[in-house]
Amino acid sequence: MSRTSAPAVKNAHVNLSTDTIIANLPADGLRSIIRTILVQAPEVTDLLEEQAKKYLRKTMPSTVGSLFINEAPSSAGARESDNFYATQKRIRSMLGCGLGFESLALLRIVVEQVADLHIDPSTREGARLMDVLAAVDGDMVQAITAVQKTLLKRDGSRALTNQEIETIEQFSVALLRCLKASRAQGYEFVFDRGLTAISEFVTIEDTSIGTGSDHLYIPTSSKDEESMPSTIPLPLETFDLGPFTAPRLFGGLWQLSSPAWGVASQVKIMQQFAKYVDTGYTAFDMADHYGDAELIFGRFRASHPSSSSIIGSTKYCVFHPITVTPKVVQDNVTERLTRLGSETVDLLQFHWQDYSDPQYIKALQLLEKDSRVTVLGLCNFDSKHLQHVIDSGIHVATNQVQFSLIDSRPTFKMGDICEKHNIKLLTYGTLCGGFLADKWLGQEEPELFVQNITPSQRKYFEMINTWGGWTLFQELLAVLSRIAEKHSVGISNVATRWVLDFPYVGAVIVGARMGVSEHADENLASYGWQLDEEDNAAIDQVQAKSRRAQLFDEMGDCGSEYR
Repeated sequence: MSRTSAPAVKNAHVNLSTDTIIANLPADGLRSIIRTILVQAPEVTDLLEEQAKKYLRKTMPSTVGSLFINEAPSSAGARESDNFYATQKRIRSMLGCGLGFESLALLRIVVEQVADLHIDPSTREGARLMDVLAAVDGDMVQAITAVQKTLLKRDGSRALTNQEIETIEQFSVALLRCLKASRAQGYEFVFDRGLTAISEFVTIEDTSIGTGSDHLYIPTSSKDEESMPSTIPLPLETFDLGPFTAPRLFGGLWQLSSPAWGVASQVKIMQQFAKYVDTGYTAFDMADHYGDAELIFGRFRASHPSSSSIIGSTKYCVFHPITVTPKVVQDNVTERLTRLGSETVDLLQFHWQDYSDPQYIKALQLLEKDSRVTVLGLCNFDSKHLQHVIDSGIHVATNQVQFSLIDSRPTFKMGDICEKHNIKLLTYGTLCGGFLADKWLGQEEPELFVQNITPSQRKYFEMINTWGGWTLFQELLAVLSRIAEKHSVGISNVATRWVLDFPYVGAVIVGARMGVSEHADENLASYGWQLDEEDNAAIDQVQAKSRRAQLFDEMGDCGSEYR
């Protein structure tokens, strides 16, 4: 009898001491250790994801069971069960390792059960359940993004299989049924973002159904929309971005890519967009993989009376091997335009993962020739490859990189190149995920996997440790606090101002948790002043104790941590 060959066994033995560690450490401790291992040995990431896939598929229950407890209308109403949270964790784990279609099938079951619930948002219990379901809406957006990633291949995107089409159609049918149920009960449809995102794959034929996304631009003042000016007043500080006069603070939309930063309904997100624009934020940064950021921004801008004054900055990111052809590049630009609902891309930033593949020059040449791209920029290019782009005769206006008091790598090489060739940096991570703020002054080192710590903060906490550690970071915060008091601003404003004061910086991108929390007015206090010699000297005294130079030597130039 023939025997099916099995994969070779490698490193099969885990010694008793190691097994004891795994068996006895708290779960959060194991999470923190695994994250550190992945940072220091990123080559094991694929193995982790593959093993997670195997585990999730092997342990998939045959039936999901009840996710909600549906009380009679006269009582407290519906509420989620413990099984709901277990299922949501499974869905999110599946999303993390790329099981997009499988997660969509589970999300369909959630939606089907929600359609049968009695929900009264006017009650405390009902309002709380709506918030819980808004998180599911965020999961849907992430699932659809995962589905899109599974379709990528070297020459574009593959067609859906019949089974995949069926999964998507069943999901969209469930969403429409849930929408009708919410309308029948008279409450706001909570899965509006999911329905909008899935409409990229299927045509929603029932055009008679309106959703919460009909309420797009909502003025924050009592003025009539008709009385609103046709242009938005310029912010206090601007820079030239091709034909645009751009603000030196951009709103960053990465947080829309995952519910890990908190979630809100599309209506609340639109309201916050309106607040940001009305207070002077006229530029927003997003990417092709930031969930539904392009879709939401595009719909908001199209509905705004001053749409021509709002700048949309997005990205074309190549993370996996492709064959660069005019069609592949043109198709990606077309997709950006479709999602943005626009005829042109104001600023398209290009990211290329593998420098050993020289096709990025050809791709940039094709993008530069595409008349639909108004301004061309780069994202996470290091100094060497930025110079190669320049030497190839390609004009780029910007390069988006990480830049902060903790990560000052752009000051070593990048800045000189940018000044010489009139290229502006757009910077992210300037506030280190919110750590460079008053609330962290005098605080103990955080536990990384408690509920209120975001993925961004886990990332930047590692940067802080590499830079000099939490004790030195507290010393830095104390210095920034004294400077902030002197200028009547906050610590975050001082940290932002430090970056803005470099002549080669065009703008700082400030992450916005749209509909969840906002610091629009607070961030605007970064405008209109500069750090003086005394301020910079005090900051430099702390920096002299740090490992800022070693960051460049050990991590590499800008963007190296992603490669």
